[in-house]
Amino acid sequence: MTTPVKRITMSKPFCALAGVGPYAIAKANEVYEDMALRGRRLVSRMTREAAQEFQETAHELEDLSRTARRTQEMEEREKARETATQTPATQTPARSRAAATRG
Repeated sequence: MTTPVKRITMSKPFCALAGVGPYAIAKANEVYEDMALRGRRLVSRMTREAAQEFQETAHELEDLSRTARRTQEMEEREKARETATQTPATQTPARSRAAATRG
C-alpha cells in the first residue's frame, strides 16, 4: 500500500521573492519523499515488532493459565482422594472392632 506523495509547490512570486529556484524545490520534494518513505518503514517495523511481542506474551499467558488449571485440578483430585481414604472420626478402628465383636 503506497501513500500518494505530496508535492511541495510554491507560487512563482514566492519563489522569485525568496530566491528559491526549481532545483531547490525539486530537492525539497526529494527530501520530503525520502523522509516519508523512512517514516512508513519505521512505522511498519515497529507495528510488526509490537504484534510479535503481543503474540509471544499471549502464548506465555496461555501456558501459565494451562499450568495453573492443571495444578488446581491435581490439588482437587488429591483432596478428594484424601477425603475418600480417611476414616470417619466417629468410626475409629478400635470402635469398629468393638462393635463387630459385640454383634
